[in-house]
Amino acid sequence: MVHGVFTHFLLEGPRGAVSVAMRLLAVLLSTLVVGTALFSVPPIQDAVTGLPVEFAEQTRPWSYLIGSPLFGVWDSLSLLTLSQHYAMLSTFVGLYIAWRMRAAVAGRPANEATHVVSFAGTAAREMGRAVLAIIALLAFYAAGMALPRPMTGIRLAEQDRLSIDFHSHTHYSHDGWSLFSAARNRAWHEAGGFDVAYVTDHYTWAGFDDADLENPARVGERTVLLSGAEIRIHQRPTNILGDRVRYLRALDTDSVYMSADSLEARYRRDGVPPTLLYTMPGRLQYVVPFTEEAPSGVIGIEINDGSPRGLEQVRSERSDIIALADSMDLALLGAANLHGWGRTVASWSIMTIPGWQSMTPIEMGDAIEEVLHRERRNAVQVLERRMPYHGGSPVLAVLTLPWLTLEHFRMLGLSERLVWLVWIGIAAAIVGRRRLFLPARLTRDHA
Repeated sequence: MVHGVFTHFLLEGPRGAVSVAMRLLAVLLSTLVVGTALFSVPPIQDAVTGLPVEFAEQTRPWSYLIGSPLFGVWDSLSLLTLSQHYAMLSTFVGLYIAWRMRAAVAGRPANEATHVVSFAGTAAREMGRAVLAIIALLAFYAAGMALPRPMTGIRLAEQDRLSIDFHSHTHYSHDGWSLFSAARNRAWHEAGGFDVAYVTDHYTWAGFDDADLENPARVGERTVLLSGAEIRIHQRPTNILGDRVRYLRALDTDSVYMSADSLEARYRRDGVPPTLLYTMPGRLQYVVPFTEEAPSGVIGIEINDGSPRGLEQVRSERSDIIALADSMDLALLGAANLHGWGRTVASWSIMTIPGWQSMTPIEMGDAIEEVLHRERRNAVQVLERRMPYHGGSPVLAVLTLPWLTLEHFRMLGLSERLVWLVWIGIAAAIVGRRRLFLPARLTRDHA
């Protein structure tokens, strides 16, 4: 492939080389789209077993399908861990350097003196190109995080099951997007296929207060936002669920730090257990489970967290998290850790609560907490978007770009494959039409 492009560069100049490269890229992409259909895999899996699930399917609105070649790439980038992002960026930088070195060799003047004289100008031009390339790459990343676009979600086949997000924020959190209101939070969760989402802003319930004004009378009518907050207890961030009245006396004046002793005293007095969830990233050795002797302990722990740092830990330490949940009888949870950036759902927490559609939001919150405390480890099944992970292997980390590309095409649905082929055909037609006008001009130039 490289030899063919280089040959056309010498014979027809840069435009001819670009045209050949575009045709080869079209062939490669078409081969991937069609070939990977023979060993395709579902895009959603059980977070514990890694197996597909029969009661849930991915939804793709028509607006997503039309732009799925672009939107799907942004989705895949959004689900990478920090180390995978570094590997991707390093690969792009390496490919760029190799490309520019090849171009420099091809365009090197035969006269060495001329080459020395032109070196300064060439270096300046290459530096400018490199800066523009970095800006373009970062802009592509930023566009995927900031631009509004359609989302994929899930649809559950069993009516007693519902999908929940236990961890999200609004602009009231110090690290939330300044325009990410409770209404935008609800719209994001609705597009992602959630029936219920908890607003767990840092040290405040203001986001939930805004959301509660627009909650429906019955949960089945639309996505419901429930009360929660992210505070600090035992010197680490923890999510608390439920009515703030149960927690306020145990919090300091800034609603930041929670006193374990005060929380336990209230539980002894009222008999209503607090619901605390361990968030990621976090040190697993600090996990203390809820018991009668330690009511300030957690009832659940995240096995999937939507942030790059959280994804890094839950994927690298997945077996340890599962073993911890098994030994301490903790619910495993999926969490978006949403702050307003991005349009990709990493996981869904699935619970079974008969008749949930007819419940009020308050009844829904009580039912969720009751099931969490009663069933513990068996309370939640987490579904997640399938993504490759290197597992700490340096070789697999280096191969992130080709590996991710292959897995991305394997997870395409039939409709997405058809859209890919249509767009490839459109691009090939445009390039071919331009080629009709190039040969005569190039012939005159070479003459």
